[in-house]
Amino acid sequence: MLPRLLLHERFISFNSSFENLFFKITPSIRRFSSSSDAAPVRRDIFWWNSAIMCCFRNGEVENACKMFEEMPHRNIVTWNCMITGYVKNFRLVDAQSIFDLMPHRNVVSYAALMTGYLQDGRVAEARNLFDNIPERNVVCWNSLISGYISNGRIREARKLFDKMPSRNSVSWCIMVSGYIHQKQLDEAFNLFKQSPFHPTTLCNALLSGYIELGCIKEAEDLFAKMESRDAVSWNSMITCYSRAGKMELAQQLFDEMPDKDVISWTAIIRGHLQNGNVKHASRLFEEMPSRDVMSWNTMVGGFVQNGLLDDALNLFDKMPNRDIVSWNTILQGFVHNNDVVNARRWFENMPQRSETSWNTLISGYQTIEALGLFCDMVKEGFKPDQVTLVIVISVCGSLVALGWGRMLHLYVIRTGYEHDILVTSSLISMYSRCGFVEDSSKVFDSMLKRDTIAWNAMISTYAYHGFAKEAIELYKKMIQSNFHPDHATFLNLLLACSHKGLIDEGFRYFISMQEKWKLAPRAEHYSCLVDLLGRHGFIAQAYKLTEKVPEDLQANAWETLLSACQVHRHLEVGELTAKRVFDKKHSDGGMHVLLSNIYAAKGKWSEASQIRTLMREQGLKKETGCTWIEVKGKIFYFVSNDRSHPQVEQICRELDSIFLMLEGTC
Repeated sequence: MLPRLLLHERFISFNSSFENLFFKITPSIRRFSSSSDAAPVRRDIFWWNSAIMCCFRNGEVENACKMFEEMPHRNIVTWNCMITGYVKNFRLVDAQSIFDLMPHRNVVSYAALMTGYLQDGRVAEARNLFDNIPERNVVCWNSLISGYISNGRIREARKLFDKMPSRNSVSWCIMVSGYIHQKQLDEAFNLFKQSPFHPTTLCNALLSGYIELGCIKEAEDLFAKMESRDAVSWNSMITCYSRAGKMELAQQLFDEMPDKDVISWTAIIRGHLQNGNVKHASRLFEEMPSRDVMSWNTMVGGFVQNGLLDDALNLFDKMPNRDIVSWNTILQGFVHNNDVVNARRWFENMPQRSETSWNTLISGYQTIEALGLFCDMVKEGFKPDQVTLVIVISVCGSLVALGWGRMLHLYVIRTGYEHDILVTSSLISMYSRCGFVEDSSKVFDSMLKRDTIAWNAMISTYAYHGFAKEAIELYKKMIQSNFHPDHATFLNLLLACSHKGLIDEGFRYFISMQEKWKLAPRAEHYSCLVDLLGRHGFIAQAYKLTEKVPEDLQANAWETLLSACQVHRHLEVGELTAKRVFDKKHSDGGMHVLLSNIYAAKGKWSEASQIRTLMREQGLKKETGCTWIEVKGKIFYFVSNDRSHPQVEQICRELDSIFLMLEGTC
């Protein structure tokens, strides 16, 4: 006989599978039951509970509430369905109300509401609810531990894990995966060794962690020591080698695999496609004993990723069955080719669309059209998700459209995304680009949980606006909070030091990123270091530093140095630097203009004229300066010396009246 706890978890697993099956067939049942020709349907309590779950799954919250009110009888499952449904639809207040009204509660009632608190980042309230559960089972313990981990509180999760009266394999998997998610591989491995049993699922959890973090050697050792392997184990290692570009080993492992399923075939095909081996992938695709729609989509997507849109379209036409992913993949191909015209046509002809379809099309625009599409998406009843909001908020930032940005911020709050890390990080960047540092800080302070991206967004805000001290202090808090800095973190720190002339601090951070954090500098880090010296007049030292930069990373550094030479009118180094720039980048008119300006600043008009003549002969032009303003929610674009805009005069009159009003108040 299976242990009681294991039976309970298997029941939950079965119940979840049954629920998924039910939701696939319920719409047909509901249509049949509403048909006038159909025989009357016996609506027992099981029917009511299932219908309520279906409404919640489809986002029809009000219909679920109406059915709940109309029910002749309810049982504890009914009440639990309501709590779970409200939680899944981010209506925690309603879930709490139902919980308070329940005549009787069981462990599922507590667990469902606790999940809602954890989902909303209210960890303390979840813990309080957990402590009040009359009879806690292992599922409750696992749920709270998982909630701690998802809210970035791995230490509290471990303390709770150590207090558990009994653990199952799920408990160990949650904790091991939690450490891996926090990139604490040593802790994950130590905990793995402490486990009294090493089922395949636990081994796979550690294996997937090694693979996710690129620890190939550790993954190989674990795979070799596994007592039993399932298809997940083999497929994980195939993916591991594919990501590392070791396709010979991936193919060898695939050939040795005892029982290949369609996922295995798809994994090896995807690996070859990711590594540019389109012909080999096509051959394997033809050899597949059976294909599902995912296999077809993988091949179509591989063509798109490798820039073979025509081949993708040909294969798309041959597909026996297509789903929304198939259509979205081709749409993505048009967007990747910057062909927004055909992307829009394809989008209009799609038999059905999803949020992904809208997101893909919106991502193809970086102008006001993206915001217009967002409005159309909402009007047509689609729910913008995390990806949508990040895209359109980023567009607002790039357009410096503060009015739109504030409206989207309100929309974020109204739709329950104010605690989503990526969305709030994009809000921080948007306010920063619009020049509102205080608003960025308020958003950052309101975050219940943060990741490296969020910390970087706020450090970047301080750095770009000249608040070097605040950027450095925030970096120290980031380290104290056990977050690991990445390349973007150090780029922001170097930028902050450059703006404030903190040369010694800048070089210390540059050394620290390599020696302490094992991060190899990229071209942008070297450019920022050159700017740190050049901006403050150390032109000779900046030149020597640039010469020491690895040759394949020098181009941007030389351009940065040339700009510094113009600012400080350093003709001798400017001429040497210009030669290096032109050798690296022949067609950049902006760099020619910089050199011409250096000559002009020194009064060498003949040399300046020669550079301008050379530009005309080679057909080089400096990119025209462009700016825009937002007036009453509309974006108006202008280029340098442009007076042709149809509404320029009107806008100028409005601005003049504002200036006159300000003068009158002074």
